Amino acid sequence: MSSTKLSELKSKIAQLQKEADDIIKNERITIIKEIKDKLDAYNITVEELQRKGKTAKSGIKSPAVIKFKKSEHEYWVGRGPKPGWVKDVEKRGESIEQYRVPE
Repeated sequence: MSSTKLSELKSKIAQLQKEADDIIKNERITIIKEIKDKLDAYNITVEELQRKGKTAKSGIKSPAVIKFKKSEHEYWVGRGPKPGWVKDVEKRGESIEQYRVPE
């Protein structure tokens, strides 16, 4: 490839990059305005957006509901790794459903 052709390609790349940057700049302005409008419409604060893993209203996660309970100290919410007592029940061939907490 000749140096002239290479120069032309580099020039076209620079021009296309500028066009892409302009498009992004214009779209960002529109998107930021849409986001601000929605924040205002739903009365959402920046502080609420910055909270991680907490509900927007109270700032506190609600506790998981116990779904299976064998005793006061042996229970499982049905998420995450099964506790030992659940594994033992299943090993014995029993159904975990007998320990389901009625809703």
